[in-house]
Amino acid sequence: MPELRAWLERNDYPFEFTTEASLNLADDDAFLKALTEANFVGVFIGIESPDTDTLVAMKKKQNTRRSLVESIQKIYAAGIFVTAGFIVGFDSEKGSIADGMIKLIEDAAIPVCMIGLLYALPNTQLTRRLEKEGRLHPTPDSYPPGAADQCTQGLNFDTMRPRQEVLLDYKRILEKVYDPAAYAGRLERLSSLLDNSNRKRRTSASDSRHGFNGSDMLHRIVHNLPEPREIFWPAFSRCVSSNPQSARWIVALTALYLHLGPFSRYVVGQIEQKIDDLQVSSFGAHEANSPALSETAV
Repeated sequence: MPELRAWLERNDYPFEFTTEASLNLADDDAFLKALTEANFVGVFIGIESPDTDTLVAMKKKQNTRRSLVESIQKIYAAGIFVTAGFIVGFDSEKGSIADGMIKLIEDAAIPVCMIGLLYALPNTQLTRRLEKEGRLHPTPDSYPPGAADQCTQGLNFDTMRPRQEVLLDYKRILEKVYDPAAYAGRLERLSSLLDNSNRKRRTSASDSRHGFNGSDMLHRIVHNLPEPREIFWPAFSRCVSSNPQSARWIVALTALYLHLGPFSRYVVGQIEQKIDDLQVSSFGAHEANSPALSETAV
């Protein structure tokens, strides 16, 4: 970090950076400060699940020894926004995890969450175990164009929980987290948590590029949102009035909703179709196993 900071100073801060880290980044005050001084503005963190048994099973014990919300907010206090990954469908889930995951995302004010269904990747411990247990599904030779996204193609194995319950959990999380009012609410809360007051420099390019003006940019973004647009204004207004140093990141995270909002609804539609297919399949199996009605009974 000191070397990168020195390079940035010599070259008039041409770049900002994002990175990926584990949540125990929040334990290291010196490193958080060094990241900020080296112009890191965002970090992706694999939180995965609010369920302790699941975190232990996937060897993410560092996430069990802390308040997840307090750790994320400490990173915000260093001037670094958090995007996070979550996964649904672990064997260790004893019941619905939807409400717990939604509450964590809301309490921590994480606007952008990559939420996916568990997928057993090749050459991993998970895949080897599922294959040994006879639960791994055959891998298709290819997917139709545009169909191989992790959001709709997960659960390539027989789940411990009823598959329909896992899919219903996933659908509920996406609907709640990417509801426009919920997303805008997290942006507004983030605007009071993201502290860039000690950040000495932005990039020289971001200061001058096209005469960047946050308000003008937000007008253009909000105009293109396929939502009730007025709900996004309070987040930006609050940030401009109380935390102007962070306003450009609230604008940037708002812009991401141009994709995330419609895509979340596409995924929900695909998951609803999978749930319907399971119901039809279950009904067909029930009919096949039921004795035929006799003419007398009819």
